[in-house]
Amino acid sequence: MKALIRIFVFFFIFSVVTVITGYITFGILTSSKNIVVPDLKGKSLLEANSILGGAKLYLKIEGEDYSSDTTSGHIMKQNIPAGNKIKEGRTISVVMSKGPRFQSMSDLRGLTLQKAQEEASSMRLKITKVIEINADSVEKNVVIGQKPSPEEKGGNDMTLIVSKGKFPVTYYCPDFMGKDSGYAEKIAESLGLVLNVVGTGGKVISQSPLPDSLIKKGDIVNIKLSVAEE
Repeated sequence: MKALIRIFVFFFIFSVVTVITGYITFGILTSSKNIVVPDLKGKSLLEANSILGGAKLYLKIEGEDYSSDTTSGHIMKQNIPAGNKIKEGRTISVVMSKGPRFQSMSDLRGLTLQKAQEEASSMRLKITKVIEINADSVEKNVVIGQKPSPEEKGGNDMTLIVSKGKFPVTYYCPDFMGKDSGYAEKIAESLGLVLNVVGTGGKVISQSPLPDSLIKKGDIVNIKLSVAEE
């Protein structure tokens, strides 16, 4: 009889202890705080460890990859996006940047800008800047220089220098006032001007731009002719 009582008491105490332990464990688990995941992108390992340590989270390096946007030795990706809520004690996995992938540059000089863009795209290069300059010996829209040069190794970004064509030739607009239309056409043609004629007749009675205005080759000069005499 005493043995049965001892067994009963043992199981009773065991059941009570189990219930209390389960309750305490449940309380601990449910009392864990929700933590807003910080943004680790662009941070160094030292900075990330400091941030996560303060939030009672842990850091794990998952790997490395090339990146032209993130400095070498800094975090470029994290497995749990910033702003998400997680329980404290969780681990954030990150991918570290190895910096840009350096490669031999393709020679884009002598190509048109469109062809250079197509070539760069096929080489997975990014043209981030195009600088246009005048060049008498190079046709318009042709690449005359690049950075990095073909002799250098660089990342994914390139700068191109593209010709705007010949330097503009400027001079003072001729005085067509009172001149006949044939004379005006010959002078305009010799200077590389485009003559826009309005009206009929033999004499120029107005012009735009005005005489002695600064103009350049290829500009349009509007002239108005007097009404033809009957």
